[in-house]
Amino acid sequence: MAIRKLPSWLIRGFQGIAALTAAAAIGVHLATYGPDQWGPTLINIALALFPVVFVVFGPAVIVLTLARVAADRLLTGMPAYVYVVAGIVVLYVFVDFFAMTQLLPGQPEQIGSAYYFDNQGTLIPISAGAYLMGLMHAARLFSGHEIIFFGVSVLIAHQLVAIREGRVNIDAAPRDVAMERSRLPYPLQRVVILRTTMAPADCAARLLIPQPRAAFSFDASRGLRGEASTEGFRLEIASPQLQMVYAVGRFDAGSGETSMRVLLTFKRWPLIFLAGAVLLAPVVWTVAVGFGGVLPSLGLLAVLVVAVVGGNFLFGLDQRRRLLGQIKRATDAHEVAQPA
Repeated sequence: MAIRKLPSWLIRGFQGIAALTAAAAIGVHLATYGPDQWGPTLINIALALFPVVFVVFGPAVIVLTLARVAADRLLTGMPAYVYVVAGIVVLYVFVDFFAMTQLLPGQPEQIGSAYYFDNQGTLIPISAGAYLMGLMHAARLFSGHEIIFFGVSVLIAHQLVAIREGRVNIDAAPRDVAMERSRLPYPLQRVVILRTTMAPADCAARLLIPQPRAAFSFDASRGLRGEASTEGFRLEIASPQLQMVYAVGRFDAGSGETSMRVLLTFKRWPLIFLAGAVLLAPVVWTVAVGFGGVLPSLGLLAVLVVAVVGGNFLFGLDQRRRLLGQIKRATDAHEVAQPA
């Protein structure tokens, strides 16, 4: 499925629905800081919005899956403040979750003229005021999660419109001038010298030839994507998976052979994400424990963070290995030792 072939009215309609549901969830959430008397109304609206999450968010995921567009491609080109606001909202909802679970020892219920917190079948008697406040907290808990799902749906819808109108090019070659000039230490970046008997024009043509996916293979890559000319290339693996690395190459034609200087570099966003995970994990753990959350010890958390961050970093290194391998196969090139 090509995103650009989707009917304009369908994308616009989805964008409007996503925006309305997101606005409703935000409105409910903000209203939970108002008078406790609003509790019964707000919890009913929050519960009514919950199944709508599947109606709005589900189709967005299905369309992206069928279109085979990687998330890093889809969510590019937005203003920097969008990413900052999104990060703040996600962090707030995370903290709000632990805060509300501590303020809610159970589901607030009314039985006749009496009020209770239902804690896994155990009824805890409470006052009418505590019952109304509990409904407010429950509405805040539900609406916080709804804000995340509806908000992501809004971003997806916005980018689908931008792609269809040509304002976002999902086929653009990867480019990060700052990263390419930074010369980060190995293994964040690697420079390789390749040599082939093919001419630069032939190399450029073969680098962009789509490759059929092998039967019964877990590798979803279909060759390389980006740009290539007789001067050089900018390429990454063509796959719906998130691509953490890309290659920048320069051709140097000699007598009967072509030399290629290839810079294999991580993109900026995965390095920021992995570094942020390491730095923020202790902060999030401290906040969650402060609200009484049952979490693993800080030492175990550190082990888990290192495992997750290390696993993703190793995944990026494997992408780099496969990217270099595809460049070698496409150009029939071999690696040569660099001068000391």
